[in-house]
Amino acid sequence: MTARFARRFVRLADILVAVITIILVAGVWALTYFFSAWWWLLVLPLLFLLGLYVIVRLIVAVIISHVHVGQLSKGQRTALDDFIDKVQQAIEARATPLPLIALICIKDIVVHRDLTTVRKIISETAGLRRDYQDLEKLFT
Repeated sequence: MTARFARRFVRLADILVAVITIILVAGVWALTYFFSAWWWLLVLPLLFLLGLYVIVRLIVAVIISHVHVGQLSKGQRTALDDFIDKVQQAIEARATPLPLIALICIKDIVVHRDLTTVRKIISETAGLRRDYQDLEKLFT
């Protein structure tokens, strides 16, 4: 489970780093095009940081591959992904500020005429222990 969760995080980090790199290179290109070719020197620290990220990314990938050695069946993979989704939703709900939760509740009452989001979070967090036990049975 840790390896699957880490892979999701790494995928998100990869996308974030790629977008930031593209934006920075486009900015440096614009500075170079409109002002001076010397602005290309700003790419050197960017390349250094990108190289550090790639090295750390490779180390993390090796660690993940050692943690998660075996192949998962389709049923195991689906159950594990569903469980990870529920855990992430519970973590996000717990970290959500109270005013934002109030706004979500108001939206649910207006749109659904019920507190669907809150009910879903409660049902998922209450059922996490049972879901985890069912998940363990798939792997034994």
